[in-house]
Amino acid sequence: MYRTARRLGISITILIASASAQVTGHVTIDPNERMTVPADSIPTTTTPGQAQIFSGKQALAAKQFIDAKTIFTAALAAHPDSVEAKLGLADSELGLQRYETAEMEYRQVVAAQPTLWQAHKNLVIVEAALNRWDEFDGERNLLRMARERNAPGISARESDVIDGFTVHGKRWIVREYFQPVGRSQTRYNFEHFSPDGKAQVYLSLESEDAAKALTAGGAVAIGDLSSQPAANPTFALNWYTGKAHGTITSYGQHEPTYEQVRGAVLRWLRR
Repeated sequence: MYRTARRLGISITILIASASAQVTGHVTIDPNERMTVPADSIPTTTTPGQAQIFSGKQALAAKQFIDAKTIFTAALAAHPDSVEAKLGLADSELGLQRYETAEMEYRQVVAAQPTLWQAHKNLVIVEAALNRWDEFDGERNLLRMARERNAPGISARESDVIDGFTVHGKRWIVREYFQPVGRSQTRYNFEHFSPDGKAQVYLSLESEDAAKALTAGGAVAIGDLSSQPAANPTFALNWYTGKAHGTITSYGQHEPTYEQVRGAVLRWLRR
């Protein structure tokens, strides 16, 4: 149940197209603005290859994915071993929603640099878009093991956007918390945003007992990041708006798989 009604700015992997939020790799994009980089911020000592990478990232930030693809393709032609150019090309394909091609490009990136976690996170989203749930779980398990061993470049306290879908014309973005977060110990949030980037409705898989305690009397209480998980939590899928809340289904002490939760969410949204 950990949410705040705020404008969406997520430094994550890929563009998830919606009217309310655009999320793309390497940069944070405001839904109502295009990010630009001043020309005088380009280092005068930049090599030609670095200049192409910089221009490609500018195009990604501006959501100009066709231009970004052209730039990164040219960069790779000149520098075939550039992992950064390969990642930029993969991000461009993902922004264009060419998921099969994006998957192939990301696989080349992680083959060259296995600990580039951002590429693995993007692959999670790609596999969800392709409904390849074994591969989806495989990438998530790889990220989980990296966090469990405190691998450099990835944190157990961060969250990941792992999926996105549209139901009845509304775009939903799914965020996973590796460590349950907030006083309600949230594991997944399914979030729908208004055009101005504010959370309108969200569904959470969370601790059933903690959520009940926090919502006594009808108020939706917001958790904090410092809370510790309960010893034997029970799980519930709950829904929240600014004015009301309720339970969709309960799961007991056995945490359901993401695919089970996703199915319950889709059935509830399509009802």
